[in-house]
Amino acid sequence: MNQNSLNKLFLISCFILTVSSQPLLADSGNLKETKTFIDDTYFSLDFENPPERIISVSPSATEILGVLDADSMLVGVSLYSYYPTSVKGLPKVGSYVKPNIEQIVSLKPDLILMSYSGAPRNDVDKLRKLNLNVAVLRSEKFSDIIKNIKLLGEILERQEKAKEVARNLESRYEQIRSLVKDMPKLSVFYSIALNPIISVGTKSFINQLIHDAGGINTTGDIEQAYPRLTIESVIARSPDVLIFSSGMGNELDMKNQLPFWMRWKNLPAVRNQRFIEINHDIINRPGPRIVQALASIAQQFHPEKARLIQRIMKNEKP
Repeated sequence: MNQNSLNKLFLISCFILTVSSQPLLADSGNLKETKTFIDDTYFSLDFENPPERIISVSPSATEILGVLDADSMLVGVSLYSYYPTSVKGLPKVGSYVKPNIEQIVSLKPDLILMSYSGAPRNDVDKLRKLNLNVAVLRSEKFSDIIKNIKLLGEILERQEKAKEVARNLESRYEQIRSLVKDMPKLSVFYSIALNPIISVGTKSFINQLIHDAGGINTTGDIEQAYPRLTIESVIARSPDVLIFSSGMGNELDMKNQLPFWMRWKNLPAVRNQRFIEINHDIINRPGPRIVQALASIAQQFHPEKARLIQRIMKNEKP
């Protein structure tokens, strides 16, 4: 075979290799990396792209999406999701303890956010059997709230925003906690409801909130998140302070609970008129506004530190 023939054969071989490789290159360009995330039930959530249609059956998760500037992705929320204000007109998909499965499915979500302490496991399983990504998030401690912010930042590819929010919250929380940690401790009873009497135990994030604000939760030795008690048990615990939530406009508000508690004059809190009222939106939801609740409680436990706490909340140097 002469040199010209060899050159032609070489050129033809190169052409064939180039053409045959093009579909492979095109295919490899279309391949997308699947990202996997693990929730607090050890369930794997797999995404090729960040979710664009989100349903939050957890008010605290709704608020996290708000601070991540991702509330526009919400297509449905729980009955008690009020914040940010952008979610008020969205379809309601039941409460966090009783979700409306049919409505959730009809909204075709890419991601469903549910509460570890409230979401019925059979409902979670129903949704997952339909191949829906359901993230169940635990919120028993302040560190859980930070973890949830960072996780959702990763899932939504808003990592920098999540880190910024987390740093800001952690900084203010730790400054307030440090400011009051050596102050005299007040024994506290948080009254959620009266019939039956319900308070907060070890597994409630409010237990840690009371501790970090400079108090001692008198029911902090009880394992349940929201234990039921008798009035005799409360009297035996002898709290210095009673905490109530407000703003719900029902029998759970402080003004509606006080007539009951005022009957028990042997309680130090009643005898000394030590009552604290916190907006229910910030104290009952383990979300980004938890630092506001910490600041409010700490100021009322320790009024002499109020000005410094207010400066911390404004990100000013004490």
